Amino acid sequence: MKLYIADRAPNPRRVLLFLAAKGLNPVDIGLEVIGINLSDSANRAPDYLRVHPLGQIPALELDDGQVITESMAICRYLEGKYPETPLLGDELMSQVWIDQYSRQAEIEILLPLMSAFQHGHPFWAGKYEQVPDVAPVARRRAQSRFSYFDHRLQAVPFLAGNNITAADLTLYAALDFGRLAGLKVDEQHPTLLRFYQRMHEQFKDVR
Repeated sequence: MKLYIADRAPNPRRVLLFLAAKGLNPVDIGLEVIGINLSDSANRAPDYLRVHPLGQIPALELDDGQVITESMAICRYLEGKYPETPLLGDELMSQVWIDQYSRQAEIEILLPLMSAFQHGHPFWAGKYEQVPDVAPVARRRAQSRFSYFDHRLQAVPFLAGNNITAADLTLYAALDFGRLAGLKVDEQHPTLLRFYQRMHEQFKDVR
């Protein structure tokens, strides 16, 4: 198998976090991790477009040539293939809550921060049609949702209950990416900040 990733990109990192949280070493499971250099637009090169015609990352190429091209779909495949330490739920309601909070973290935090980064960071100048006014609006949108997650984490240690799941990995990846996008969680949301610090201590080297 081949996993195509890009440095610091949040969606590939979600897959790497998923592997780490399951205790899976890529070498041990025959997974080759291949870095794609976005600075050189390598994701638009013919070789990579043959893997994923949209040029998006991550992508998981299976040994039989099939390619999975969405981070959560890749995680779903890995969960099925390596069911130990389940991160997507092992019974109906846990699966429901994990899906709900993972999707909310993605839509309400990660996607606005990705938009802020794309429209406001010099990295994308000349590679992406930037509209500078979008960046601060997107950051405010993400920040306005911090209270929701802070409140949820006051009730439980992790988004879906007592154990870490894919939902927490999505939220952590989003919050950590916020540092690049110009938005950090702070003392205004103390429970969310403690969650971030706890997750960062465990996963800061997973990139």
